[in-house]
Amino acid sequence: MKKRLDIFYDKEFLKTREAVIDIPIIKETIKILKQKKYNMVVATNPIFPKKAILHRIKWAGFDPEDFMHITSYEESHYCKPKIQFYEEILKKINKIPEECMMVGNNVEEDLIAGELGIKTYLIEDFIINSSNTNFISTYKGNYNDFYKFVNNLPDLND
Repeated sequence: MKKRLDIFYDKEFLKTREAVIDIPIIKETIKILKQKKYNMVVATNPIFPKKAILHRIKWAGFDPEDFMHITSYEESHYCKPKIQFYEEILKKINKIPEECMMVGNNVEEDLIAGELGIKTYLIEDFIINSSNTNFISTYKGNYNDFYKFVNNLPDLND
């Protein structure tokens, strides 16, 4: 089965690239976070193999090396919105919740991280709230707001 999946992710899956939207301000935002020496994690729901997630990261215009950890089904034992998903990431990156922030657009899957004490930033562009859930987020805004937020973060180089 692994061989068949590898062939799929090396060939057929590549067709899904057409669905990727280029968002230049997010590229610039990640560039600023890198320059300021913030550690970043791709905490995507680990329902794909690492190979597929690496394709998605590159399609979005990023280098996988920019991230200290990338979730995938080979290494993760839980999926969003299980709180254990975030606990496992914290353990792997050797961080405590107060040192981290979860940034995402899914109310149910991303903001659950706040229950551990992780700060949350809800991106309201393309927001997913399929259950119409009332939510609490430490911060919220659109891509432009997040860009401004990142610009105002302290530089960790100092």
